[in-house]
This record gives sequence, C-alpha cells and structure tokens, in this order.
Amino acid sequence: MSDGITTPIKHSTHLTEIAPDTFVDATGHQLTPKEVRNIVTPHDFAVNTSLFGLTLARPWRRALAISIDGVFIALLAGGGVTFFTPLYLYLVWRCHALQNIKRRNILLLLMPLMLVFAYTENNNVDEDTVMDIASAIELSTAAIAIGNNCDEKCADTKANELISALQNEQLSNSQAEETLTDLLANSVLSAEQQQQKLTLLQQRRATLSDARKLLVQQAPSETSAAPAKLNWWQKLQQSDHSVMKWAQGILADLGISFGWAVAYLTVFTSWNNGQTPGKKLLGIKVVQLDNKPLSLWGAFGRQGGYSAGLATGLLGFFQIYWDPNRQAIQDKLADTLVLRIKN
Repeated sequence: MSDGITTPIKHSTHLTEIAPDTFVDATGHQLTPKEVRNIVTPHDFAVNTSLFGLTLARPWRRALAISIDGVFIALLAGGGVTFFTPLYLYLVWRCHALQNIKRRNILLLLMPLMLVFAYTENNNVDEDTVMDIASAIELSTAAIAIGNNCDEKCADTKANELISALQNEQLSNSQAEETLTDLLANSVLSAEQQQQKLTLLQQRRATLSDARKLLVQQAPSETSAAPAKLNWWQKLQQSDHSVMKWAQGILADLGISFGWAVAYLTVFTSWNNGQTPGKKLLGIKVVQLDNKPLSLWGAFGRQGGYSAGLATGLLGFFQIYWDPNRQAIQDKLADTLVLRIKN
C-alpha cells in the first residue's frame, strides 16, 4: 500500500505497533490515522491475531443494516404470521446451511408454538383472555400428566394443579370451567369427582373475584394520599424532553415492539453466524475479539447495548467514527467487532 491510498490492508497479520496508536505493516509502511480506523488493530484489548488487518464495516453500512433490521422488526411486530413464517424458515435454512443440525432441529420443534404465538400477536388478543406464562406452563404440565397413565391419586393431585392454574384472572369464568371440564374428561376420575373439582374451581374464582373488587373499592383512598417526591432521575423519565421518552417515541412511531427487537437481534446474531438479515444484505458480520462464535447469551448482552446507545443520546453509536476499531457501545459491552465480508 502506497502513501495517499486509504484502502484498508486486507488479511495482513504482520502489524507492528511502533508507538501508541502508530502501526506499520509487513512492507514497513506506516499506517495513517484513517487507515488505522478501517482495520482491526491490537488496541487496548486482547484480540485474536487472525483478525488483525481484516476490513472493518464502514459506518454507513452499519447504519443501513440496522435500518433494514428495524423495518424487519416492525413488520414482525405488525405482520404476525404473514412475515414471521418466511423469516423463521430463513433462520432454519441458515442453521442447516451452517451445518448446525442441533439448532435447526430446535427451531423445527418450536415452530408450531412460534406460529401460534405470532398469530396471537397479530390478532391483538385481549389481555383479559390470555394467560400469563407461569400459569400456562403449570396448566400444560398438569394437562399432559392427567391424561397419560395417571391413577386416581395422581389424577386428584393433577386436578388440583389445574384448578390452581385456572384461577388466573385473565381467563373468564366460562373459559376456565370449560377447560377444566374437557381436561378432567380424559382422566380416571368419576363424574361425581369431576363435578366436585369443577365446584371447587368456581368457589375459588368467586373468592378471588370478591377480593379484587374489594381492592378496587379501597383504591381511591390510597390514591388520595400526597404524591411521593420524585428524584431527578424520575423527573427526567417523565419529562417530555427526556432522551428515553424520545427514543420510546421513535420506536412507537415505527411500530417496533421491544420484545420482537430483543428476539430478532439476539437469535439472528448468534445463530446466523453473526449476521442479521440486514447485515447479511450489506455484507457485514459481528465477530468476537477472540474470533469464537457468539453465544446466545453473548448476543443477548450485545443487543442490550442498543438501549445504552439510545440512553446516551446516540453518542454510543457515533463513537464508531473515532474508535480505533470502530466499536460502538454495544461492541464495547460484548467485546465484538463488525467486519466487512464478501457475501
């Protein structure tokens, strides 16, 4: 590489730091500050030598990639099954192409559940008719057990577990009673025993309903108390000028669901070889400094850096313009780099 040419060094493993932030390559050429910012260098941290000299992704590519991913997340949040299915199948195919059979099989096994979830999200099911996760798990476990070689003592125990799970306030009385009736019909309990369990469920739900009404009646007296004094952080959160409010407003305007964003950025980054669909289209990928595959937990931690970047008024994102290895705040948190690669 001659002086005046800013094309990054490609695949050079012979970089030498002759002074702080001053490097020369194998030919003896001293890299300019601009050249240093465009390649991986051993700057302030331990990095696998196989990464030295590889081309870093330019800021515009990273910005465009995350913009594309933002569109995909918005479509996921609003499109339900229509958009979820092809994106999910793409991830299954990528795991197969990367010869990660275990992850592919996990995705295939979870696919029916994920499709039901996406359909439910798309149809905006009222919160009062959706069970919380803990109750759903308890209900499913008991329902499977009571209909599979469960004797009378076992059936009685599982029936009580079903009653406990069906006390969830987000289920209507008719839904809870119909569910219990259908599940007990597959058990060894007699008709009289089944009716006793149904009566017990009705009594418990009635007791809980009365307790909730009492709490509602007492609520006005509690709210009439003098409001607690807010600290400066709480005031900032409630302020219309808060960066957090501004960031939340942007996400709301784009129709981006936080839950979908977390799942999208975590799973694709970890299970798709460091590439979300947006990064794949732009020919860039996330790698760890030790050049080992990014785990699901590591990808989860990295996506949390996007929230940190918003909380810093985007300053955490803009630091890729001056950081020696173009690390944004999410890269600092997860010890990662974003490289330019060929598709």
